[in-house]
Amino acid sequence: MKTPFGIQQYFANKQIQHQQLLDEESEYSKRIIIKEIEIDSNICKKQVSLMLDNTPVYFPHQPYEVQKIYMESVIKALNKKQNALLESPTGTGKTLSLLCASLAWLKKNRQDQLNFDQPKNIKIIYSSRTHAQLKQVAMELKKTIYKPNISMLGSRDQYCIRGDFNMLKGTILNQSCRKSVKANQCQFYKKEHLIVMAQSYSTLINSLEEAKQFGQKNKLCPYYFERQRLDFADLILLPYNYLLEKDFLDVVQIENSILIFDEAHNVQSTAEDGSSFLITHNHIVEAVKDLEKWIDELESVTVFYDQLKTKLNSAKVSSDLNEFKSIMITIRIFAQYLESFKNTQEFIITDKEDKYLILDARQIQFMIFENTQDKDNTFQLWSENSQNNYAKGVNKTNFAQYLIHCSTLIEVMGELSQIPGYHFESWVKFMKNVYDLIIVEDEREKQKLSLDSLQNEFNQYKLSFILDQSNQLSINMWCLEPSLAFSRLFNKNIYSIMLTSGTLSPMPSWVSELRLPFDVQLSNEHIIDLNKNLRVFQHKIFDFQYNQRNNEEQICRFGVTLLSLCQIIPNGILVIFSSYSLMNKFRSKWTYNKLIPRLSEIKACLWEPQQSSEMQNVFDTYKLKAKKGAIMFAVHRGKVAEGIDFSDELCRAIFLVGVPYPPKQDNHLLQKMNYLDKLFSDPEFKHQQRIRSSEWYIQQAIRATNQAMGRVIRHINDYGIVYLCDKRFEQKDIKQGLSKWLQPAIQPWINDDEIIKQTKDFFLNRKNQINEKEQIEQKPIQEQEVKKRKLEFFGLQNKYEFEKLKDETFDRMKQQINEQQNQNDYINLKNYQMNNITQDKQLNNTNSDKQCDIVNYQNSNYSNLDNSHIQQKQLKRDFDNILQIESNKKKLCIKLKNKK
Repeated sequence: MKTPFGIQQYFANKQIQHQQLLDEESEYSKRIIIKEIEIDSNICKKQVSLMLDNTPVYFPHQPYEVQKIYMESVIKALNKKQNALLESPTGTGKTLSLLCASLAWLKKNRQDQLNFDQPKNIKIIYSSRTHAQLKQVAMELKKTIYKPNISMLGSRDQYCIRGDFNMLKGTILNQSCRKSVKANQCQFYKKEHLIVMAQSYSTLINSLEEAKQFGQKNKLCPYYFERQRLDFADLILLPYNYLLEKDFLDVVQIENSILIFDEAHNVQSTAEDGSSFLITHNHIVEAVKDLEKWIDELESVTVFYDQLKTKLNSAKVSSDLNEFKSIMITIRIFAQYLESFKNTQEFIITDKEDKYLILDARQIQFMIFENTQDKDNTFQLWSENSQNNYAKGVNKTNFAQYLIHCSTLIEVMGELSQIPGYHFESWVKFMKNVYDLIIVEDEREKQKLSLDSLQNEFNQYKLSFILDQSNQLSINMWCLEPSLAFSRLFNKNIYSIMLTSGTLSPMPSWVSELRLPFDVQLSNEHIIDLNKNLRVFQHKIFDFQYNQRNNEEQICRFGVTLLSLCQIIPNGILVIFSSYSLMNKFRSKWTYNKLIPRLSEIKACLWEPQQSSEMQNVFDTYKLKAKKGAIMFAVHRGKVAEGIDFSDELCRAIFLVGVPYPPKQDNHLLQKMNYLDKLFSDPEFKHQQRIRSSEWYIQQAIRATNQAMGRVIRHINDYGIVYLCDKRFEQKDIKQGLSKWLQPAIQPWINDDEIIKQTKDFFLNRKNQINEKEQIEQKPIQEQEVKKRKLEFFGLQNKYEFEKLKDETFDRMKQQINEQQNQNDYINLKNYQMNNITQDKQLNNTNSDKQCDIVNYQNSNYSNLDNSHIQQKQLKRDFDNILQIESNKKKLCIKLKNKK
């Protein structure tokens, strides 16, 4: 075991190492060579070349007009170094358009940068909501000619391929991985091998699954392989929650980067989550246990080295142990305070039977300062001359030093101990987030700015204590301001921010919520023919608002309507409810009245699970059954409504049951709405075009609705029907917010009989159109087959040789016959031909059976190719003559010449 040494000594060494790393990185950055973006020249000629805003762009096929408009908007924003909001409906190829436009611009920019003395290494950071969506991005990238250096970032949870780490997750896996790598005990981590492979495969496009397969095949760690490729990547793929978390900006350099947020309709909530933080009472209690174990280890080691009388300064070691013990005491005291807190405070009970207490966010610092002090002097180790200036509790003056010692303790024990300390790490991370808020407030005090202003970061948070049904207490710091995360990005001197989705409208809300200028804004039309591909029926009676959800008559009536329509609608159907509680009410009632068994006789019925880990199995089952008929019952904002591609037969119809307003009983939601109302009424924010909470609330429902409706049309040839099963969709404030491209398709749902008829007509028409199209597509194929069989009969496999030979020989015969001036020459010629034919028949006498078979085959299968049987025989005889003439061409020409 390694010798423990003084904290100050250890920290000083770490500072020296850190400076050395900075110097190395600085030296490396000077050596960075700006390279052009490579292209695949083999497929370059097969793609369509465009010139958009003075930028050459290659596209895999002739782009639709909406795709050209989209790419022009991307390039326009990049040329002017502006931010962009780009809305284009699902199925219009926005991902492919975005990749081609941005990479084409980057290629041109790199070429221009090569002429500068100090070129800027601009790169693209392409983010989407999930790795599943990034997999689609990788597939689209493979269609292009562009071959950028690429890296797809993920967590160890997603990338680790070590069999003995299979059961490890999160912090435990991270710690185990670091220790294994540091001790050179991981078979998949060989740094030199990783560097060589990363350089050799810098342009390899991998999805997450493909990266793991690549790692297994080449005996390398996919996680560190992608991290190694990050150093010289032109294009970085990652989930956008990475970008919106504070810690991530310490890992990836984003200066001069183009930040793309695909599927950005959830960016605001993700940004708030990325700035929020929490810790549970249980984590704090366990953190104390972590420290107790560490201190026991250190004490035993210290005694051992004291006995050996090493040169180690034992007084310094004792001081270090005192530092550690005092850290432990601060946490233990705070844990005891929380135990008392949850037993003495009056919590409010929610409908989920959880209890909560909402306080001003600034209270968290006072709670820490007041309740980490050893008021009873249970730990008597310090003296008046003690260097331990935080032993009597954490406060403003020693907070920074406290965090430094905590972080150093984690590093020391990471080297010395096999005991994981992830609970203690959670405590340090929580305290670091609190400290960051205090620093901002102190800065405002120095600048004599009002601490009551809503611009103060503490005022953009709410402190929430939640006591769950198992009596576990959690401390939550809820961020209510999404612009905090984006201001961190913007302050990093980024090049441009682009948000794109099928559902960004209304656009003004993005400017007010993110507090960013978006000079380029686009709302595209769809590429489909609405009359042929889509119907949207708006019900006039159904009302599933909260106070009507127990209306059994409505529930039964909708079930009967669904049963009738299921018999007409082919393939797969999605039924999306506004919440799990509403879906469970329907399921319970339909089970009781035996409706579900009746539905199951027509289509397989599947239900979206609340556990996301179970969703893949359910979806796989649905895919298998959809062709013959299946129904997926799901909820808004879940994986079915937003995260999965239901193209073609997977979704021929979608029923939206209830308007998907967020639940007003949710305490987090209420705090957000109160915060928005304060902003709206504050004169300080009038210039920012802030919106009322009521307007924001409606926008949440509209965006969820538009996302769900996007499941039914996934490409230009897709088709289906949307059934809006709530009369509130017709309200002006909601109807105006529905996607503009489908609004012309909305029709009133007057009565069920009429809707059943229209549904039947729609799918019948689509079936007829598809059949006609298939017949048109099959006709050339059938004609080609006839020609092929004709050619096979005459022994000429290549149709071009057949046509050429036929034309040339007949022209030659005609010319030869015309040149014969007298009947005698012509008769001699015919006699000559007949003699040759006779000779040919004699030579081929052994094949007579085969010849008969051919003639019989001709008579039975090709009688309709010419006008009559006589013409067929004549045609065969003429061809025999032609072939014989060709073989005796020289003799014939000489004879004709002599005759003349």
